[in-house]
Amino acid sequence: MSDTAPTKLPSALWAALSAYILWGLLPAFLHLFSNIPSLEVTAQRIVWTLPCAFMAALAFGGFKSLKVSPRTFALLGLSAVLIGGNWLLYVWAVGQDKILESSLGYFINPLINVVMGVAFFSEKLTKWQIGALTLAGLGVANQTFLVGAFPFVAIGLGFSFALYGLIRKLAPVGPASGLFWESAILFLPALTIVFWHFQTGGPVMGGTPTMAGLLLLLGPATSIPLILFAQGARGLKLSTLGLLQYIAPTLQFCTGLVLGEHFTPAHGLTFALIWGGLVLYSFASLRGEG
Repeated sequence: MSDTAPTKLPSALWAALSAYILWGLLPAFLHLFSNIPSLEVTAQRIVWTLPCAFMAALAFGGFKSLKVSPRTFALLGLSAVLIGGNWLLYVWAVGQDKILESSLGYFINPLINVVMGVAFFSEKLTKWQIGALTLAGLGVANQTFLVGAFPFVAIGLGFSFALYGLIRKLAPVGPASGLFWESAILFLPALTIVFWHFQTGGPVMGGTPTMAGLLLLLGPATSIPLILFAQGARGLKLSTLGLLQYIAPTLQFCTGLVLGEHFTPAHGLTFALIWGGLVLYSFASLRGEG
């Protein structure tokens, strides 16, 4: 083990870091499609993810990795609906200049996982988790009453991704193979939307060669981070991954600021409360009490 540990850990760490950085920079890329309807962008993302996921599945596991049982296929059908809805909401939020609120959804995602553990698996809350959830709840309340807007984008993204993660844990299939089946399940509806958009007068593939090329990149932009994450997850401790996961929403948050989204002291208080909850959550996790 001593011969392999020095090489495996850095490669796994770099793979996970790369995945979270790419996810964090995704809003800047999606912002390029702000003039295209979010339903069309999401449909294009699904269409071009399918061949990328297929090639990745073959590269990592061969044709045998694509074989799934009827039960697994049913679970992947449910996860496909969840991730499709998550993608649509995320693309819409970026187009509506709600990147900051989107980042909030992924900041609170670990805390939503705690709530789901209590709801679905009767897990007991520790005092640290109770404190973290209390601060997060105060952050949502502040956003609702002081800022004056319930963070439905953040809550929607956080819960849809948490439920997606739960379903994927129950489905015994690899990341690339699972993504292939999810995009395959959504492919025909997505292709129908693409053709409907064209038939109703919308431009084909964004209307310009440059935009067409960018739409084609939606496939790799979806598949590559997932594959990198899978590689990193196999060689890193869960506690390490738990800390690295904040890189993506932090970069999303910075992207929103750079793009000039509205940010007031009241918004700052919301994020401060959420971040305070995450500090408690991370501290508890490092102590083995989370």
